[in-house]
Amino acid sequence: MSIDFTADTYIVTDQLADTLVWLSHHQDCFDSFSHDTFTQELVVYHANGADIIRRGNYLNTRYGMLITSG
Repeated sequence: MSIDFTADTYIVTDQLADTLVWLSHHQDCFDSFSHDTFTQELVVYHANGADIIRRGNYLNTRYGMLITSG
């Protein structure tokens, strides 16, 4: 199955690389992100604060900003 990295929505999988590629296509919707390799925690900083991104999270950029839900 191929992933459309330019789509406005994305469901996070256990493939960190796919999530980072999707985020790179939507850089205008968040400020920055960080990844802790020890804890494997991905944090995205955006207009509404910061969110820890986990497998199964639904990411949406349809409204011009990153919206996350678990």
